[in-house]
Amino acid sequence: MIATYIIQFGYNFAVVGPVMFIPLIAQSFGASPAIVGLIVSTYQAVIFLSSGVFGRLADIKGHKLFIVLGLLLAAGALFAHRYIVDVPSAFMVRAVAGLAVGIFPAAVVAYASRRTENLGRFTAVGSLGWGTGSVVAGAIAVYSRLYLLAAVVFLVCAVVALIAIPETRERVNQPFFSTVVIRRNWRVYVSFFLRHAGAMGIWAIFPIYLEKLGASKLWIGIIYALNAFGQFACMPFLNRFKTRHLIQVGFVGSVVTFISFALCRNFWQLMPFQLLLAVSWSCLYVGSLKYLFEHNEERSTAVGVFNSTLSLSGIVGAILGGALAGLGLPVVMIAAALMSVAGVFVFRF
Repeated sequence: MIATYIIQFGYNFAVVGPVMFIPLIAQSFGASPAIVGLIVSTYQAVIFLSSGVFGRLADIKGHKLFIVLGLLLAAGALFAHRYIVDVPSAFMVRAVAGLAVGIFPAAVVAYASRRTENLGRFTAVGSLGWGTGSVVAGAIAVYSRLYLLAAVVFLVCAVVALIAIPETRERVNQPFFSTVVIRRNWRVYVSFFLRHAGAMGIWAIFPIYLEKLGASKLWIGIIYALNAFGQFACMPFLNRFKTRHLIQVGFVGSVVTFISFALCRNFWQLMPFQLLLAVSWSCLYVGSLKYLFEHNEERSTAVGVFNSTLSLSGIVGAILGGALAGLGLPVVMIAAALMSVAGVFVFRF
């Protein structure tokens, strides 16, 4: 399990810097909010395809192959960010990164789920990596150094996976393309899609929003870290609660958070709501994974579809956020709150 914890921490540590700063980099090249949204959605679109395909392949061929391969490709993709020089190159590099980053997470989660009873603790380690990476990225604030660090971290994780993770295979007797898993879990997938699409609309323009509220790059990193560290503190204690209760609390907390974001007038006011967001996301994410593991033998496939759902919501949300930003950035937050309301109705009723 130590190896999977290292990979979970390292992967989240490495990816957060580009996620935080690509919107600001694209804006510096003259990209409008709509173009920024398209760049973010391109990354999510490729993850959507990659997660679904490689999550299923991991059930058939084994986890280790795709964990190691994905981490190695991700190292190269993160290093390639050094060569972003304009908007077209940003599109291309983020697409390659999405392909690589989509290969291994479902296999890592499925492998870990067989070896731990506390899924919340495992996901919390990822949040710790995200929070630590946010602070480090904000402190470095030199993009070339940030990309080099991310590539090195991915390489280290690949070596750990190669040495410490044994070969495993789920051996699930199911056709490669099957709708059984989707039909069985559609309420979780659809409700999560609605909430996360709204959230991804916010994240597509969030660094720009924070900069307008007066935050420096360091403070942007700290604000991102508040959310992640809050998740790290919360997630290990969620395994004891019922799945349905966790998911519903996650939806309600998201609605309150997104409305509050729209009402903030400086970045200091926004910071406490990052902690509320941390609790909301922790409940929703852990609750959704628990549901999938409780109802599916094909765990890697179910998580792969779940990761694809996250990415699909990222595609729709980033485009929607970029488009609505022309009406004012707070409008994006209100739209996210309304989509979370729709999500809880799908799941509950």
